[in-house]
Amino acid sequence: MQTVSQYPKIFRPKDDFSTVGKEKLTFYFDYVDPGSYLLDRLLDKVSVDRDHLALHPLEVCPPPKPPIDPTNPEWISYNTNIHQLARESGLDWHLPTSYPWTRKAHELSLHARDKGLEEFVHKEIFKAHFQQHLDIGRIDVLVAIASKSGLDPSETKATLDVDKYSEKIHLLSLEAIHKGFKRAPLLWAEANSLEGPANICELRKFLKSSGIDISNDPTSHPKS
Repeated sequence: MQTVSQYPKIFRPKDDFSTVGKEKLTFYFDYVDPGSYLLDRLLDKVSVDRDHLALHPLEVCPPPKPPIDPTNPEWISYNTNIHQLARESGLDWHLPTSYPWTRKAHELSLHARDKGLEEFVHKEIFKAHFQQHLDIGRIDVLVAIASKSGLDPSETKATLDVDKYSEKIHLLSLEAIHKGFKRAPLLWAEANSLEGPANICELRKFLKSSGIDISNDPTSHPKS
């Protein structure tokens, strides 16, 4: 586990910028990673168009690895540093007490994608873990989220029970690793990538360098 200070802030520019601004922005994340949660909230804060944002699961501890140990000193340090970045951007939240596997949560997100409800479910899963401190590894908790989000609870439970999307999530993780993306959070555009947790200033800088429009940008409009 790397602390934020150890986590390299990497901008990887491409040589050819001829197509900058035409590609989707891809967000590699995990639902129990505080850096991912911070970055997700910052994307809202700068008003990135979510229609041009692709969500890509990248589990911190994929099974059969053991789940995160919240008493691990490195994890505590990581959380502390994430909170510092959050406060720099005007955000704050209380730490969850447990960090379950997220495979089922990502399965729910992919199920919601197929039903056209991915973004709403995505937000509700993050909210359940970081704000409500619910166990998002439990199918009953996820079914409740699905029902609240407009998905059929019976169909959702059946989908999660049979691991319908489990292999796809595994393959998506392998795809990320093949690209050299080994840990969340990470933002990728055709122009470059932002690896590791960031504050709002670093995010704005990355988005601008990638040609991504942000509507909530105080530097983009001259003062009257």
